[in-house]
Amino acid sequence: MRKPWSLARREQFTAVFRQGRPYSGRLVVVRVLSNGRETSRLGLVVGKKVGGAVQRNRAKRLIREAVNIRTLTAGWDVVVIARPGLQSAKYRSVEQELQQLLLKAGIALEGRVGGGCPDTRLPEDGL
Repeated sequence: MRKPWSLARREQFTAVFRQGRPYSGRLVVVRVLSNGRETSRLGLVVGKKVGGAVQRNRAKRLIREAVNIRTLTAGWDVVVIARPGLQSAKYRSVEQELQQLLLKAGIALEGRVGGGCPDTRLPEDGL
């Protein structure tokens, strides 16, 4: 079952890559394109340079949690491209970078972009 907030088809990705505006960071690149819909949609690109299957899946989980597509301004297609180094990054740094890039793109609402609670600590962040 395809989720209404995900990009899944080649044509959708191609449109964002050709016409979308890029915003680059150290860990990820975000490309955004207006879609004229009532919802925003998210697509992920995580290549083999990021690592093996386990590292790529972890990177996708980090990105999905940090973006929380339902909190974005409606009407945008967003493609997040993971860069090498993301697999070893902490959740907080991924969330902060994505928040900065989405605010720069003008599609994030002011405030918290990520889905996590600000006072929650993840085991990977250390104690």
